[in-house]
Amino acid sequence: MEWADRLAEERILQAEREGAFDNLPGEGRPLPPDPFFRLPDEMRLAARVLTMCGCAPQELSLLQDLNEARRRLEGSRTAEERAQRMREYSEAELKYNVAMDRHREMFRTRAQRAPARRPRATTPRSRR
Repeated sequence: MEWADRLAEERILQAEREGAFDNLPGEGRPLPPDPFFRLPDEMRLAARVLTMCGCAPQELSLLQDLNEARRRLEGSRTAEERAQRMREYSEAELKYNVAMDRHREMFRTRAQRAPARRPRATTPRSRR
């Protein structure tokens, strides 16, 4: 895949020289926050694809709930409101963590139950 990386880099540099990246919407502003930043690296791409297809698993909706609770907590103004938002955030975080633990355990037990693969023979078997 090294050749693909070099080709992609070459095309990006060419487009940059031609001005293809000038005056893009949002230029000079920070990127929007990643809604999947709390997911493990190995799940992040799959989460994006599943979300785009409308087939997001429960963990993603819980993650969205957690992010929304965090935004509400950050926007709280009074001590009473902050305490209420903190309870909401803690509950959302607990639900998310329980779901992720269940998810990890499910894949861990599947991997343990899977039979070990036998290596394939490198030479064809002779016919009798």
